[in-house]
Amino acid sequence: MKVVLFSRYPRSFDLPKGGVESVTVILARALARMADLNVHLITLEKELVEGMSETDDKVTIHRLAASTWPQILDIHAGPGRRRLLTKIRQLKPDVVHSHETFGLTMGDLEIPHVFTLHGFDHANIPAEGRSFAQIRSILWRYVESRGLGRQKTIISISPYVRGMIEQYAPQAAIHDIDNPVDDRYFTVPPEKQIEGDKRVLILGWINERKNTLGAIRAIAHAIRSGAKGTLVVAGEAKLSSYKELLLREIRDLGIDKHVEFLGHINREQLENELRRTTILLLPSLQENAPMAISEAMAASIPVVTSNRCGIPYMVADGESGFLVDPTDSIQIGERLKELLLSPELCRKMGTRGREIALARFHSDAVAAKTRAIYESALHK
Repeated sequence: MKVVLFSRYPRSFDLPKGGVESVTVILARALARMADLNVHLITLEKELVEGMSETDDKVTIHRLAASTWPQILDIHAGPGRRRLLTKIRQLKPDVVHSHETFGLTMGDLEIPHVFTLHGFDHANIPAEGRSFAQIRSILWRYVESRGLGRQKTIISISPYVRGMIEQYAPQAAIHDIDNPVDDRYFTVPPEKQIEGDKRVLILGWINERKNTLGAIRAIAHAIRSGAKGTLVVAGEAKLSSYKELLLREIRDLGIDKHVEFLGHINREQLENELRRTTILLLPSLQENAPMAISEAMAASIPVVTSNRCGIPYMVADGESGFLVDPTDSIQIGERLKELLLSPELCRKMGTRGREIALARFHSDAVAAKTRAIYESALHK
């Protein structure tokens, strides 16, 4: 079976930016390990002048030059859409599997099409504090509802996402498949050194939606309450103004020695960091199925995270971690303190999290479920 994936794929294969790139690399490699699958992947990239092809393991990657059109227009009638469709037809796949926004407008494709929805831009935009958020959110809600209404086969990464899909795509066959985790994170020793240096990791983009400011205030409360630990921030800031706000808050709270910024890290660096991590903290205001949680669970790390959106479907509150109100930095700080002061509770929750991750997030299991959806789409 020849499969064409459309998604983002990093130039440095082990340095993905964001959850969608991470998922794409892991899934594409796992699918390509199947002897009867011929896996190709198409990307659209703004920095390219002309297209190029390369391979990653057994995955053939076709990088196309992206359009300068605004994405909300390009996905419907722009040069980016035309280049994408032309390449798909040249490759003559049996199945097309979209992970990107352009997939919204491919519901009527003459080739069997599967669309994985990683999130809703109309929900993400207001939570990120970007310009003209309300207007842009309304436009994207229209585009998403119209696009989903034409899909035949959709993969939902979370029951939370499924609930939103069902509002717009009652005609579609919706399949629930979790995002996969890189196998290497399952090899992190479950008995990490958590008696000494206590490291609280927050992983992902540094922005309002991820609520990095709330994380800083929470660790400050935990420290003032008698716990010892360092907040380790791994990721890049999209807005320099937000990073400056964080640095001012750190100075004002007097916790300069308790916060460490790593910047954007690759997979090997993340694996090494997880070996040192005591707790994963993710107090996001809006999330669907964040990779950081899956990765931490695979590495036997307890999670303190938001009780919003899709996260409660990933974390068993009181068993593999704690669910908290992301706007309540004192509550978050109290949960951090509870774990920082109890190595035994950290071990217990970490062990339970790994059990859940093995059953739901291992790449081979996710790839097998995805391949079954391709077969289903082929025979419709």
